[in-house]
Amino acid sequence: MGDIKEFFKNIENYKIYNLILVATIAFVIMLGNNFFGIRSDIKNIAEQNRIIMFREIRYIIQSWILERMNSIEIAAKYFDYNHDNEKNVQHFMNIYIEGNKYFDAVQLLVPDKYLYVNNKKMDDYIEGYTYGYGNKHYYTENEDKWYLKEKWFQETKTKLKTTIEVIESHGLLHEPTFNICTPVFKEYEFKAVFCGIIKTELLFNKIKALNVPNDKLYYFIGDKNGNIFTQGGGSKDTLKYKLAKIREYKTDGGYVTPNTLYFENDIVSIDTIDDFDWYLAVGMDGNDIENEALMRFLRHALVVFVCFITFIIVINGLYAFLHRRAEAKKREYEDLLEYNSRMSEVGALVSAINHQLHQPLNALMLIVSNTIQLLEAKKMDKNSIKSNLELSQRSISMMDKTINIYRNFYRNSDDISEFELSECVNNVLYVMHTNFAQNNITVNMDASAVTGLKIYSSENFIQQILLVLMQNAKDSIAAMPLNTKDINDRTIEIKFDADDENISIFVSDFGGGITQKGAKKLFSPLSRSQKQNGFGMGLFFAKKLAKEKLSGDVELANNANPTTFVLKIKKNIKE
Repeated sequence: MGDIKEFFKNIENYKIYNLILVATIAFVIMLGNNFFGIRSDIKNIAEQNRIIMFREIRYIIQSWILERMNSIEIAAKYFDYNHDNEKNVQHFMNIYIEGNKYFDAVQLLVPDKYLYVNNKKMDDYIEGYTYGYGNKHYYTENEDKWYLKEKWFQETKTKLKTTIEVIESHGLLHEPTFNICTPVFKEYEFKAVFCGIIKTELLFNKIKALNVPNDKLYYFIGDKNGNIFTQGGGSKDTLKYKLAKIREYKTDGGYVTPNTLYFENDIVSIDTIDDFDWYLAVGMDGNDIENEALMRFLRHALVVFVCFITFIIVINGLYAFLHRRAEAKKREYEDLLEYNSRMSEVGALVSAINHQLHQPLNALMLIVSNTIQLLEAKKMDKNSIKSNLELSQRSISMMDKTINIYRNFYRNSDDISEFELSECVNNVLYVMHTNFAQNNITVNMDASAVTGLKIYSSENFIQQILLVLMQNAKDSIAAMPLNTKDINDRTIEIKFDADDENISIFVSDFGGGITQKGAKKLFSPLSRSQKQNGFGMGLFFAKKLAKEKLSGDVELANNANPTTFVLKIKKNIKE
């Protein structure tokens, strides 16, 4: 339990820095969590956009094609076919072209009869000529009538339903087109193929007009031969590579439309377009998503980091300001406590001075009285006067020494001088002599380790610290009933230990001792004395003086049997 309290005490001493450390750890954890959150959000948004984009492109293609298929199929149903009356054919073509809003051109192919493109006859198979070569050209006997072999015609004639074929370069428009062709029937018998011609760029431009919601998405439409008709996002070479990967999946049987493919960190929605041998693919590059997440995270982290550093600077500044104020208040409080503690100790010293001066004053009073009586009786000779004056001088010297010793105590002087250590300790014992005598306490001092040793330090502060330690030892012994203590236990022992640089002064007593709990807060400014007139601040200020004034320390070497305190100082404080 004590260790836990000590732990929280240390936290209290450094709480601002612990708070900053905890805040820093929380900041790092928050950034890590934000990164994964941002990456997840971007992936989710990109995934939703990918699905929406795929559906929109698919809908545009299907609705766009369906409108034109319906238009060409309805026109074919209303076409009154009569191959013997070409004027009806031309009239129908003219009307459809004028009212048409879907096609760039129309064409009608009647096998073995003729081919019309818009309202112009391109081939007349009866008379055997064609404009397919630019100028009017008559077929030779063995020359193929190539229009009849075109895929759009053969597919429609064979399937007897509307077909769609991509033409790489139309003969009239001279650019890629869609041929939407439907069969023409007369009394349920196939007679001709009627086609609407559309420039492929019209459909692809409509798709490109879509607003791609995320620049990390890409889409393309390609065929089984690896050709890409339109695209968005990514380079054409990159998309061709992705189309090749998709075709590999289809070839290996690893793909059934519609489906979602995963390859090389890509997620691709893939499907074929009805009536076309096309692939529609909308995907997103996982690496781009990761990079986007990282960039957003770095931007976010930079802003948060600047705010965090600003917060730390402000908190540190406030802490420094409050710490300075607290230190000032602490110093003021310590000065007040020191003053109160010193007044308590001064009270004890005044009592000791009274006892110390009482005897020489009484002796002096008796000598003076005796001298007056002898003078009145005229019995005073020269030798008697001299003897009485010498006795008086000795008493006055004793009082002067006592006053000088007491006067030096509690001087707030940092004067550093050379002095003999044993004499310094004897002066303290001289001051405490009366108190020790009143409490039947003897003092044993073993000064053999420091006999004749002179040190360079502050004598005044050493005496003040030793006075506190000896008073505590005296109080501890005095608190024990006299009849319960052996006379040998009513002893204070003072020992010395010295090396080349340091000196240790041990003050021991066999009083009541100090508990383990009390020892942990013995030098705390919050500890209080159990003495009736004490303030309990003696050991706190003794340790404070030792550290701040003597570059040393005061420690509890043993808490009982005997209770031992040690004052550690340097021989030469300037070193």
